[in-house]
Amino acid sequence: MKNYQFFCDFDGTITKEDTLNKFLRIYADKNWLDIEDDWIKGKIGSKECIEKQMQLFDNVDEQSLNDFINSIEIDETFPDFLNYLKLQGIDFYIVSDGFDYFIERILKKYNISGVKIFSNKLEIKNRKFRTYFPNYNPECIPASGVCKCNVIKSSRIVTKRVLYAGDGLSDFCAAKNADFLFAKGKLLEYGRSTHFKNLIEFNTFAEIKDYIKML
Repeated sequence: MKNYQFFCDFDGTITKEDTLNKFLRIYADKNWLDIEDDWIKGKIGSKECIEKQMQLFDNVDEQSLNDFINSIEIDETFPDFLNYLKLQGIDFYIVSDGFDYFIERILKKYNISGVKIFSNKLEIKNRKFRTYFPNYNPECIPASGVCKCNVIKSSRIVTKRVLYAGDGLSDFCAAKNADFLFAKGKLLEYGRSTHFKNLIEFNTFAEIKDYIKML
């Protein structure tokens, strides 16, 4: 049994691409790009960004939304990776600044259940999106919908070391709470620029599995 906990981003890490961004590209009007630009420039936090973007939809077709979600693919090696963690007694948590509506349905598509998820919440009422942020922290520096730092701090067991995997801006703060950081994309660049001690580049969860076997 290995004495670790594993926290993991979802979009672009478990999935092959950012689910929400793809959804906005296909279904939202061009105003979503202006909001995205404000976020990239640091004018607004990610919570405000996704709140405003989801308000752009005033006639949500739930069937089309679910059809879109069914088109999303995950890393093929992820289910086997999850099984390996269970065998090793390593607790696994998804920590995402995305929405539970997307995450839960994507996991269900791949017959994945029993995973603890910390994310923003999304409902559809009267053909409009309603967003909720139960893991928001007003003191969160990046002003994310989900304060990943708080989630890790409140969920970690002192006697266990923290493994974290991610790919983007929302993972920067969370990375500081990790003993081992599995990274790609912008998170990999960040890890290199900050000289993170235990930084491991990855492309698939099969690679992470192989690394954990050596720990």
